[in-house]
Amino acid sequence: MRARLPRALVISFVAVLGLSAGPSGQTSSPPASTTPGPDADSVGEIMAQAMARARTQDEAGTELEFESLILTTVDSIDGDEQVTETETALHKRYPLSGAVYEELVEKDGEPLDEDELREEQKRKDEFQAKAIAAAEDGDRVETDDERQLRFDQELMGRYRAEVVGQETLRGERCWVVDFEPREGKLPENTRMDKVLNRSTGRLYVSQQDHGIMRIEFELNKPVRYVWGLIASLSHGVGGIDFQRVEPNVWIPQRFDMRIDIRVFFRTARRRVVREWVEKQRI
Repeated sequence: MRARLPRALVISFVAVLGLSAGPSGQTSSPPASTTPGPDADSVGEIMAQAMARARTQDEAGTELEFESLILTTVDSIDGDEQVTETETALHKRYPLSGAVYEELVEKDGEPLDEDELREEQKRKDEFQAKAIAAAEDGDRVETDDERQLRFDQELMGRYRAEVVGQETLRGERCWVVDFEPREGKLPENTRMDKVLNRSTGRLYVSQQDHGIMRIEFELNKPVRYVWGLIASLSHGVGGIDFQRVEPNVWIPQRFDMRIDIRVFFRTARRRVVREWVEKQRI
């Protein structure tokens, strides 16, 4: 009998993985041929410039200047690698009271019914109240992916990074940086820490402005999770592509991940795709 999971559990696992993904994830056309990269010593400078660029964009609140539509597709996959069920959700992502909010507008291609509309309005009101309170304290409410994965020293400090080459990705020259967890004790205070500490990955960094064009990762060891029941994320692999929409402004374009979830004695396989199908400056 096929293991059936609540949609919320699947999406929660995706949120725990944040914007991470793995070398075998197929989120875009394969990069062109690899050539030798710069000396290993230069990886520190490449990463420092990439983190500085990301920090500048974050501090400028650039995301608050855009709105977009995001289509999420969750495919259930059986043991024969056949899709047995597909669920979709359409969200409108836009600024709300100084924070970025994702409003559910469609499920499985249909508008929300009255109960769903009330539930979504309640969620929106709660988010707005938190955003206003945070602004009064000089802080801000962060989206799930911002909370889970921010490209900074706190994130990358736990990894050993190495420039392994240079490639052309979507017509742009980039450095290719592989990373793996450092040896020794690593911070493990949250589920996200556990995921990061068990993952290896690859970054594609634009040589033009140090923007992250693509992140890939693979979860190599199971991560235990509790959601009203005992479950574990036994494997996860995928990738996220970023698009430069203006000079020095990069926003997500497509997220594609395959996850295997172990619930008690059953394994459920899902493929989750999030596509920014429409985006524009406000």
